[in-house]
Amino acid sequence: MPAVEIYTDEDDAQPLMVAEFDFLPRMGEYLALDVDDELIQFDVAEVWHRQDDDGRFSACVRVETSDT
Repeated sequence: MPAVEIYTDEDDAQPLMVAEFDFLPRMGEYLALDVDDELIQFDVAEVWHRQDDDGRFSACVRVETSDT
């Protein structure tokens, strides 16, 4: 399973977290994450692939806190 970097802002230098998914989340979907025993829902706002210095591509996802 590939690792996916999850960001909360497009200008973040470091990801909020890195997670493994069976498939890549798509825009319009949401992620429900357990943070400190609280379930927080994030909307997937953007998906892109970043090329590392060694030529490998990493999947990246930007999320926004859901209002629901």
